[in-house]
This record gives sequence, C-alpha cells and structure tokens, in this order.
Amino acid sequence: MTITGLDREVLLTLNAFGGGSNNLWDLANNSLFRGFPVFFSLVALWFSGDQPERRGRMLAGLLAVCLATMLSVWSQFHTAVHIRPILDLAIPLDTVIPRTPWDRTNSFPSDTATLFFSLAAVVFVEKRWVGLFCFVWVAAIVAIPRIIVGLHYPSDILGAFILGPATVFLFATLPYPKGLFERALTWFEGRLYIVHALLFIFLAEAFDLFPSLQALGKVFARMLHS
Repeated sequence: MTITGLDREVLLTLNAFGGGSNNLWDLANNSLFRGFPVFFSLVALWFSGDQPERRGRMLAGLLAVCLATMLSVWSQFHTAVHIRPILDLAIPLDTVIPRTPWDRTNSFPSDTATLFFSLAAVVFVEKRWVGLFCFVWVAAIVAIPRIIVGLHYPSDILGAFILGPATVFLFATLPYPKGLFERALTWFEGRLYIVHALLFIFLAEAFDLFPSLQALGKVFARMLHS
C-alpha cells in the first residue's frame, strides 16, 4: 500500500468513527475547551517565578510558534501536496462540515495543529510532564478530530507535529533568540507591565488562531494586488 493509500485509509477509518458527530466537532472546535490546558500552563509557567532565563526561553519559543504557524499557512497557499479531503468529493466522507470551497485548497500541514503542537512544545521545554500532557491533549482534542471530520489527512497532522515542535526546540537551543529576549527583559525590568500586556495580546490572538492578524494579512494582500 502506498503512503497516499494509507493516508486515505486511516482518514476513512477515523471518519467512520464520528465524522457526523456535531458534539465531537463542537468540543474540538471550542476555543476554551481545546486551548485551556495549554494556555493555562503557559501563563502559569510565566508567572511561576521571576526568572529572566526561563522567560527569555519562553519568548523565544513563542517566536518559534509564530514562525512555524506562518510556514504552515504559507505551505497551504503555495504548495500542492494534496487537496483538502473535504474538498475532494470523490472521497465518501460523513462530515458535519459543509463541503464548500475554501480559500486554501491544500491542507498540508495543518496550521491549527502546528500552532497547538508548537505551544505544547513551549510548555514541554519548561516542564516535561506538563508538556507531555499538553501534547496528548492537543492530539486527542485538536488534531485527531480534524482528521475525523475530513479537514485534514493524517499526514497533515504528522507534518504539523514535526514542524511546530522542531521549530520550538531549535529556538530553545540557539543562544541568540534567548539571549536577545533576556536582555530585553532586563531593559524592561522596571516596566514589565509592558511585556505582560504584549504577552496577553499575543495569547489572546493565539487562543483563536490569530484571527485579527489573518484578517490584516488579507487586507494587505488585497492592497498589494489592487
């Protein structure tokens, strides 16, 4: 069996499990339910101690989250690995998602899974057991349901699992991003409320997949092509 055939077989097997379940999709797509353990852990780790080294490492990790997510979205727009399952009417899917056109027909890798796996990796770097729990939560609540309803192939999720954490782990080991953020935290030592405010805005946007940034990106794209 080819990789493409295995991808499709796993997709159809999982889809038969609950692709038509509104309850499953409502839970998996609920921002608070799917994101609570990850975002709670990030905030708790940030405020667990005034340690510039840890906070610098976390900020470098969050920068990696942004980069990995942007790469995943770019890949969906500019590569042609395979069409999103829900858009391929030749695949007999049972799904609660309308099979209507999307702005991104390519689905590799999953940008949602990339974001959440990346955030789980930031937690993992600081607290291994908590991070492992976050990885399992993201896989079960965020990633696998997206296969079940036909938004992604298993390979899309696997690609996200590799891309997101690999980028975070790379940034966690490189000295430059961490050192730069550590120095910035030292400069803002008497004005950490500014850093906290920026962190709050980032997490608020990330909580629902950067909707404002995506909208701004589309506006700028239209302006450039007008």
